[in-house]
Amino acid sequence: MSTNTKKQYKQFTINTIEDACSVLGSLISCAIVHFDKYSEYSLEAEMLLECSDTPFINAKLYDDIHDKLLFRQHELLKLCADHQKSSFSYADFRKFLEKKGYIKKTLPNEVENILRDFLDIRNWSFHNPQSLMVATKEVTEKNMPDFLKGNVTIVPQLNPLFISKVDKYELMMLASLTIHTQKRREQFLMVINSMKSDYEELYSYISSNFLFVSNGGLINNVQYLEKYETGKLMGYQSDIIQLSMAIQKSKYDGSSQAFKEWSLRFEKNDSSD
Repeated sequence: MSTNTKKQYKQFTINTIEDACSVLGSLISCAIVHFDKYSEYSLEAEMLLECSDTPFINAKLYDDIHDKLLFRQHELLKLCADHQKSSFSYADFRKFLEKKGYIKKTLPNEVENILRDFLDIRNWSFHNPQSLMVATKEVTEKNMPDFLKGNVTIVPQLNPLFISKVDKYELMMLASLTIHTQKRREQFLMVINSMKSDYEELYSYISSNFLFVSNGGLINNVQYLEKYETGKLMGYQSDIIQLSMAIQKSKYDGSSQAFKEWSLRFEKNDSSD
């Protein structure tokens, strides 16, 4: 199969408003899942702060809640503001919707500013190793006492190599974290509500084709309903993840054989003996 044919699997084609709804709906669904978890962990941090009666907090307690919040924030940032060519993010996708004429409303200035802020955070948090090294050197030099400046050369500690680990944090670190997450929750919710508003505008143009019955009446407004399911090792969601990896690696050609090779099935392991 030619390279051009393979490339088409890496792009989700959007030819209609229905396609656009599908993409935006997926962004909304994923964002709500991660936002709910982010909110849950944010409340855990607030409770932990309220229960603390010393000026310090055990590092494991702090790191556990911090790491959970950081993961959900990373996921939300990718959904809200990511300029990677192969990704979908609300910031970029909305520009596409405007360009295609699928959406007429302008993005509120407050939401636009939040998305710019999110992009800065996303870029810094995903690509900060070199800037951290430069900042470390700058902080060391700028904090040198004046009487030593010009007379002392800073030499990096090469041997022994110290591995810095934190065993406790100032409680103010936890207080700062709770203030930070409260602000982020408000911002994420504002962006999600903007996503919903755009989705509802898109859907209004096609709703006559998608009427459904609820309690004996026809419904044409957007319903946001939660459904609960069991996460399974082998099944629909696992196949999506496996197939996505195959597509990213240009290993999927659309054939039944390729699908079978990349879907997660125990029988593959049985047959490999």
